[in-house]
Amino acid sequence: MPGHHTQNEQHRRLVLKALLWITLGGGLFFSVINLLHDNWLLALLEIGYAGVSLYLLLILDRTRNLQLLTAIYLLPFFSIMMVALAQPHTSFAVFGWIQTIPIICYMLLGLRLGMYVSLLFVGIGLFVFSRRFSSEQLLQNVEIIANLGLASLAVMVFAHIYERSRIGNEKRLTERATTDALTGLPNRVKLVEVFERERAHVLRNGTPLSLIFIDIDHFKQINDQFGHDAGDRALDHFARVLAQRLRINDLFCRLGGEEFAVLLPGSTVGQAREIAESLRLRLATAPLELASGSLSMTLSAGVASFGTDGHSLDELMLAADRRTYAAKRAGRNRVISAEDAGDTQPALS
Repeated sequence: MPGHHTQNEQHRRLVLKALLWITLGGGLFFSVINLLHDNWLLALLEIGYAGVSLYLLLILDRTRNLQLLTAIYLLPFFSIMMVALAQPHTSFAVFGWIQTIPIICYMLLGLRLGMYVSLLFVGIGLFVFSRRFSSEQLLQNVEIIANLGLASLAVMVFAHIYERSRIGNEKRLTERATTDALTGLPNRVKLVEVFERERAHVLRNGTPLSLIFIDIDHFKQINDQFGHDAGDRALDHFARVLAQRLRINDLFCRLGGEEFAVLLPGSTVGQAREIAESLRLRLATAPLELASGSLSMTLSAGVASFGTDGHSLDELMLAADRRTYAAKRAGRNRVISAEDAGDTQPALS
């Protein structure tokens, strides 16, 4: 889902920016501390990494390859942690940085890759720590490593749960924003999103793309005669009946009111007209059962194709909408494409 992907990228970009500022300031500060302790190797590494952090900050907002930038940031960052932990002049407190690895990994790399990288570097950190700070008493060594290992595991588990929950919540919010509450169909926002993706595919590969605009005939009369509850049931019935006749890659969405659209990737205008006609016939033979009896429903539809009728969604919608109203003027319960009469008539207001 592109909307969801975009939100994740924005989230990770903000997290990376915050971490770059922290490592820039921290690198400069600890380089001075290490110089005072005559630890030239670590001091030079931290000064160099502070410079890398500054450079990444300058290009972060412009880069398109956020994943590569993240790798350039994380691998040296975690490697310097391991070097610092292995240095004989650094203190026990350096291990506190190791505990940040799972949180950073999950926030920047996601669930799966975040887990793998966390396990790798936390494992290395525990090994280096056990080699450097081991005592002569085996039980004491086991106790220290067990405590640190369990603490690291707890941080990793909490980070995993949090990230999974965050991604799930974002996905649900995105789906809610792009879904019609009454029918459960995608809405206009989703149509715009998918059209842009399919448009890029058409321009790249030359495949056909068509659009059907659909309007339920006499829907106002259904509301007036049977009430708005019946009108809502009619909309839901309409959505379910037509969805059964569409392919899995077709996008059937509700635009609002009694207006719907079907985006047909890979379909020529002739194929789109056949699909629209099959939808019309299917609806006509599937009445809605109400307490007062059966309610027959019909539709009017207009067909437009990418290229012939325009190169934007607005242009295709305008052409298909115009033909839908031509179908209504011609008596309703019919499909009109560019080949049919009445195509040049303006859309009704």
